[in-house]
Amino acid sequence: MQRTTISLSDDTYRDVSDLADGLGCSRSALIEVILARGLLKHLKARLAYAQSIQGHTAPVKRYRGGSIRDIEEQIGQLETNYQGELWDALDQR
Repeated sequence: MQRTTISLSDDTYRDVSDLADGLGCSRSALIEVILARGLLKHLKARLAYAQSIQGHTAPVKRYRGGSIRDIEEQIGQLETNYQGELWDALDQR
């Protein structure tokens, strides 16, 4: 198990805290379950494929200012099957 520190918006923090409290678990346990059961593996596979074609990695950005829109657009592109069957086939692997 690895340990990390994350920053959350006030609203997200309250939502995570409320849900964790209601479930009787820690915030970190809740976040682990959400990430593990969510789109994380699919997004990671799609990113690896896109990087293999593009041949570069993106610079690190913080979730603030103009970077918020850039990060959300990048995630949106990974979520969307904008290449149709190609992403579907990748997800089946």
